[in-house]
Amino acid sequence: MNQRPDLASAVMERDRSRSRMRLVTVTVGAVSLATAGVVAYNLPGPANTTTAKGTTTTPAAQPSAANQEPGDDSGSENGGGGAITAPSGTFGQAPVQGVSGGS
Repeated sequence: MNQRPDLASAVMERDRSRSRMRLVTVTVGAVSLATAGVVAYNLPGPANTTTAKGTTTTPAAQPSAANQEPGDDSGSENGGGGAITAPSGTFGQAPVQGVSGGS
């Protein structure tokens, strides 16, 4: 008859252990959520906006196909040449390479 109190104490100990583990799990989850919030808050802003001495600059607007008339191919009929040019001073782009004539 000695086994009945041991079984009851084992069940109570198991419940206490579960309760501790639940508390640890909730605490670790809350700490990780707070850490993620701090990291997200400290991340830099969008890549297309730079700030220098309190002024904000954004890249120049690119030409849109919506501004052209139907059938307009950049004025190649009017002597415009139809060449496509990239804005100078772009950051992070490879330099323009020439086309070889072949051999």
